[in-house]
Amino acid sequence: MRPFRYLPTCLKVLLIANAVVFGTAFFAGELLGLHLNIPGLGYGNIRDFIAGLGMYVPTAPLQAWRYVTYMFVHIEFWHFLFNMLMLWMFGSEVAEMMGSKHFTGMYFFCGIFAAVFSLIMCVLGLSYNPIIGASGALMGIFVAYYKFFPDRMLLMFFFFPMRIKYAMWFMVAIDVFMAPSGDGVAHLAHLGGVVGGFIYMYLYNNTFKSLSRRKGPKVRVEEGGRSYETPRSRTSSEPIEGEVFDMDENRRMDEILKKVNREGLNSLTDSERQFLLKAGDRIRRRRGGM
Repeated sequence: MRPFRYLPTCLKVLLIANAVVFGTAFFAGELLGLHLNIPGLGYGNIRDFIAGLGMYVPTAPLQAWRYVTYMFVHIEFWHFLFNMLMLWMFGSEVAEMMGSKHFTGMYFFCGIFAAVFSLIMCVLGLSYNPIIGASGALMGIFVAYYKFFPDRMLLMFFFFPMRIKYAMWFMVAIDVFMAPSGDGVAHLAHLGGVVGGFIYMYLYNNTFKSLSRRKGPKVRVEEGGRSYETPRSRTSSEPIEGEVFDMDENRRMDEILKKVNREGLNSLTDSERQFLLKAGDRIRRRRGGM
């Protein structure tokens, strides 16, 4: 787990938002026992108000805010701590690979999809329980981690070493097996997050990247008295997208790093990757000569 200050901004915002909601519910409601009196909602403990207003309730599908708010509601300390540790551990590298835009989009897509999946299970008569917590969104993020780093090792339950590509399906099997147990854990929401994760990663790899490529550099062509723009073919000797021939290294590096932050490492062209490698070699040589 890297220090908090080095995490991508999108991940910091999610961690802080979860911490603020949990801190308000736990300290103000649980420890201090503060109460609210809200017209139309009645009188009650702050902790209970946050849980009641924020949780997702499959039997009330038209209360649209709940599809998002439930992801930020954690009432028990260990539930909050475990979910945030998972988000911190796996989210940082996924955010770097995908970029802030896609990481944030995937987080909310998977969380909302987990709620919709729970609604479908409710309609089928399999579950009527309200759900809270970021677990559905986190399972989607774990799918992305599984896609990017399938052979990484982790300690399942902090003791058993297992590759990500096996741990992914091991956790799915647990949720499938435990779904009808009534243990109070939203196993069906977890499964919904997994399904949402695979859907988003399919779109990311097969649609979003193609759209990004179409937004690449274009040239204006004149033919038969008409003028139009067409995608520009590029050879390895041509400059990277947006490059000006007299651009200095620092400016070029800044633009590439901004692109990584927006769209992820996978968005870089071969030319941009080569530039980063060569720039890294030059920096290492300079340091070695000092």
